[in-house]
Amino acid sequence: MLELCLNGNGPQAIILRDVDAILCTGAVIAEEFFSDENISIPIVCAIGEEIFSQLQQNGEEEVTISIESNQDNEDVVIRMNGKHEICSKNLLAMKSILSFIDGCDGEAQQPKSHAEKLAQRVVQRVGCISGATELIPITSAHIDAVTYIGQGGLRFAQRLVELDGKVKVPTTLNSQSTDRRRWEQLGIDKTLATNANSVGDAYLELGCAMSFTCAPYLLPNKPSKGDNIMWGESNAVVFSNSVLGARTEKYADYFDICAAVVGLVPNTGVHQTENRKPSIVIDATDFIEEHLLPQIHADIVDEKCVYKSGIDLLFPAMGWLSGNLSDGRIPLILGFDLLPSVSRDKLKAFCAAYGTTGSSPLFHMANITPEAMGDNVINDMIQSCGDRRVQVSKEDLVEAYTTLDSGKQSGDDISLVALGNPHLSVGEMKDLVDIISLDDRPKNESVKVIATLGRHIQSEAGLLGKRLEEFGVTLLNDTCWCMLLHPPIIPSTNPSAKILTNSGKYAHYGPGLTNCNIRFGSMYQCIEAAKSGRIGSNKGAGMSWLRHFSTHKLIRHIRKIR
Repeated sequence: MLELCLNGNGPQAIILRDVDAILCTGAVIAEEFFSDENISIPIVCAIGEEIFSQLQQNGEEEVTISIESNQDNEDVVIRMNGKHEICSKNLLAMKSILSFIDGCDGEAQQPKSHAEKLAQRVVQRVGCISGATELIPITSAHIDAVTYIGQGGLRFAQRLVELDGKVKVPTTLNSQSTDRRRWEQLGIDKTLATNANSVGDAYLELGCAMSFTCAPYLLPNKPSKGDNIMWGESNAVVFSNSVLGARTEKYADYFDICAAVVGLVPNTGVHQTENRKPSIVIDATDFIEEHLLPQIHADIVDEKCVYKSGIDLLFPAMGWLSGNLSDGRIPLILGFDLLPSVSRDKLKAFCAAYGTTGSSPLFHMANITPEAMGDNVINDMIQSCGDRRVQVSKEDLVEAYTTLDSGKQSGDDISLVALGNPHLSVGEMKDLVDIISLDDRPKNESVKVIATLGRHIQSEAGLLGKRLEEFGVTLLNDTCWCMLLHPPIIPSTNPSAKILTNSGKYAHYGPGLTNCNIRFGSMYQCIEAAKSGRIGSNKGAGMSWLRHFSTHKLIRHIRKIR
């Protein structure tokens, strides 16, 4: 929206069914930070489900919108051919002043720069649109808006610098659009690299840490349970809420840096305890007992089978499925505590995939995540969900896997293995080295293997990184797969090119981002493809819980959870 407003291509009006503070944020930023440029700001109104349905039914009619001539320009009248009138409010005209929560030093919140003054107005206005009545302090921030998507975002970051902006809380940066140090060596377009690094430079000048990672929870100073934070990036939001027990909403780009500059966010959504309760049960108990545990017990006797089993695929597949089944609600997920272990790395994969299909920023996993520990707590959560309960079947997981493995019909030969979405951890690097070491075959020369990871992790990993590079893995810092959209990294000039990933997130977004065929496989399959040039069959990889895909006639289940 900010880009559209600044380049003169913004809409005149947007009619929503429900209030959407994220959609409004770009227009609020444009109005507050670029008011000297005579920018046209759209009317944005939310009219509710019933009236919105009426508009849809009359979609072929011409709809004219006018603003009543009141002092605040708040009242909106939607006229349809002069016959029907619908009264609403212009969300962008809502400018009530939110109070500071008790215990928050109001005097300390007085702006110390013009940048902070404007940022505080943005936080106030977005909070008002979202229905908040007060602002609360945060302990940290993670900025998603560091990706270069156009001149508007770059100009905004640079304007914050020009107006003497500085962050008030420890603030990390998400992945940007290129490796800051090696873009030329990698053959990245100079204009893109220059713009991408300029965005990053501006945020560094604002006082953000030199982090550039989509996995800030792997850094040393991660938040604790109960901390109110402002984190961007979908997988980081889900992980911080669910696995760490910290509290953050899903916030819009550009709002994130405004909140970091003022150190405050609206007290709404999952910042409030009552809004963190689950309202739907997703029960995988029977599936895990019948299909997973027997295989796991069989694989314990053979170290190679532990990797070959493909159990690691359960977590991204189940994360993707849980996001779909939760229907916008916060789910309580049952059954995973039956597994011998559920590591942070596996939860990382789950969270990333859940964030692609689930609109809620939080899930609870019984006896795994910190807010769902103990029988009494879990029973209370189950009771609060009422009769909203979904039993996970093998067919559900088969469908999830088949959807993520969308390039299967294109064949098994692989051009690129994409690892590290989200960024690799030290534990994942060790697993990769262990799998490579299962035999002495070298990497196939026709296959590129690229992994993205944060600088901090690569430094901490030491010899593990060197061992991966010796095998032929290219390690990239500062950027991630959702930002790597063009050659020479992405083989988009070859229509038959196929990318293999073990990331549910990248398997979900990759086809649209790259126009390539995306295959989805386990970490073992990724290394096997790197050596052989082909992805092995699921049967050959030993994944008995997902065998016989081709013999299943898949029926897409569309479940309406009310």
